[in-house]
Amino acid sequence: MPQVRRRLVLLALAALLPLVALSGVLSFLLLRQQQAAMRAEATHEVERMLGAVDRELLTQIELLKVLAETPTLDGDKPDLPAFQGFAERFRGQLPLWHRIILADTDGHMLVRTGSPFGTPLPPLVDERSYRRVLDTGEPTIGDLAGPGPSGNGMPRASFRVPVRRDGAIRYVLTGVVSIKPLTALLGKTGLDPEWRPYLVDGSDRIAASLRTPGNVGARAMPPTVLAREAGTFGVYDGISPEGEPLVTAFRKSNRTGWSVHLAIPLDVYGRPLTHAAWVLGAAGIAAALMTAAFVLLLRRELRAQRQDTLAQERAVRMEALGRMTGGVAHDFNNLLMIILGNLEMLGRRNHEPRLERYVSAIRKAAERGTHLTRELLAFSRGQGAKSEVVDLNERLLATLTMIRQSVSGHIEVWTDLVPGRHAVRLDPLQFDLALLNIAANARDAMPDGGTLRITTRRILLPDRTGREGIALSLHDTGSGIPAEALPHVFEPFFTTKDVGKGTGLGLSQVYGFAKSSNGSADIESRAGHGTTVTLHLPLALEEVPKQAAGPADTGTVGAAQALVVLVDDNDEVRTVTAAFLEDAGFRVEQANAAQAGLDLLERGGVDILVSDLVMPGGMDGLALANEARRRWPGLPVILVSGYSTTAAKATELGYTLYMKPYEIAELVRGIRNHLAGNQRPALGKPV
Repeated sequence: MPQVRRRLVLLALAALLPLVALSGVLSFLLLRQQQAAMRAEATHEVERMLGAVDRELLTQIELLKVLAETPTLDGDKPDLPAFQGFAERFRGQLPLWHRIILADTDGHMLVRTGSPFGTPLPPLVDERSYRRVLDTGEPTIGDLAGPGPSGNGMPRASFRVPVRRDGAIRYVLTGVVSIKPLTALLGKTGLDPEWRPYLVDGSDRIAASLRTPGNVGARAMPPTVLAREAGTFGVYDGISPEGEPLVTAFRKSNRTGWSVHLAIPLDVYGRPLTHAAWVLGAAGIAAALMTAAFVLLLRRELRAQRQDTLAQERAVRMEALGRMTGGVAHDFNNLLMIILGNLEMLGRRNHEPRLERYVSAIRKAAERGTHLTRELLAFSRGQGAKSEVVDLNERLLATLTMIRQSVSGHIEVWTDLVPGRHAVRLDPLQFDLALLNIAANARDAMPDGGTLRITTRRILLPDRTGREGIALSLHDTGSGIPAEALPHVFEPFFTTKDVGKGTGLGLSQVYGFAKSSNGSADIESRAGHGTTVTLHLPLALEEVPKQAAGPADTGTVGAAQALVVLVDDNDEVRTVTAAFLEDAGFRVEQANAAQAGLDLLERGGVDILVSDLVMPGGMDGLALANEARRRWPGLPVILVSGYSTTAAKATELGYTLYMKPYEIAELVRGIRNHLAGNQRPALGKPV
């Protein structure tokens, strides 16, 4: 068994490892695919956001270019007061514009909206972007101005354009604009709320942040600065001001120098890995459970196969024992028939009282032999029992009184029967005998008292045929049966009792009864823990018939000089039977084989046929009876047998069957009943 268990464990591992490996590979591929999808989506989003930001920034520059074309700045002496008035009106049309500044090429402010013309003005704030306009002659976007993250208000961006007259730069025009609209450009319906878009200006300061507006105006973190210096787009490992690791996609504008960044927290970016780990874990658990279930089912199947193999081996062994015991019983029954027949003849002729006790002793010994052979025949299932359809609970309750009497008063008998009517086909006498045999064993196992519990329950028969049946169990609280003896308890002559206290045929009769009822018998026991014997009986297809009164016994209805054809291959049995029948007033013609009996029938004038079942040659007694019934339908037929596998078939076909050894006087009464027309196809009374 340990070797089988090791093989099952190895089989489980062999089945589990590929599943785990496959789950791991699939989870890794799924993680890579989902992370690639997130990177692709983030890249697409920064492209979209940067396009919107560029359009907004360039729009402000275009507005400044329109203002730079005002005629008030033409000529050598521009009308600066008129320009300031025009600039004030221009700014008034643009709510987000904070201030418009006009500076000369030397860096001096000439006009500043919001300040009266002629008022002394401060120097330029972002001189670097101012110089860039003069050096390149192109518009530029300056650094953020105004309050930072620690101040109040929203930082502003400065937009600068050159004012050209006659091909030369005469002035630098600056517009200071609120960056509030830029934050709205970073938003999008459906964007993951855990993703963090932000905007960085040309001087590496955060110009807008959708999720963390408090960071606006602060300098970007070093990974962001390095990414902007290294290229214009890509994905890099970033970090938030709070130290949280990020995976960030970015895009930098070649026209404005500003860049849009979309940061994904690392735990969000790695969430597919967590999901994959859960999937892998779930798959592993599922695989483990499935493998465990498979191993359990396989183990159960192997155990069932082993039990089936043992059951088949036991069935073959029991079948061989059955054939052997049946053959022995057949010959023994013929001997008993000779003994009892001659005793009957002797009893008819002997009138000396002093010999009567010897005759009685011989008869009692023969009766004990008869009981022994009947138990042997019950095991071999060849006694030709007459089966009937009965209600199991009804028959069991009828037998309960005998069971209680057999186990004595110090043993309690309890019943737990499944309610309802349950029709089964069985031989009632053999059923009673089987229960009494089990009860007798239980009594011997409980010398100091105990409990015998009888239960019934509906089941599917354990032979895997799918048939419905009844399990009848008798459980005692006795000493139990040793494990080494348990496989042999149904074998004839096997007993665990002391010498002289048991024949070893009780449970063999139980086994034979169950088999003859198309069922099975099982036994469970442990030394010191009691024994349970269970009969599995199939449910009958027919219903339990209603009780009907049988015909009256005609007793000694006569048939003087009626011709009886007596067929039996045993000369001694045939001779003593013929002598008794002749003394009873019948004419008898004898045959030692079925064909010889058929020849006698063909002569005509025969009133009744009496034939043994088992005979040598190509025709046995049942074949002879069937042929006689076919050719002479009105001819009465009685069959006798010491042992035959066709005995049950004979009773099913309606033939009267007497089991050897029987009282020849009973056979005489049966012949007279047949001849009188009161046929009762039943077994003769056992001696």
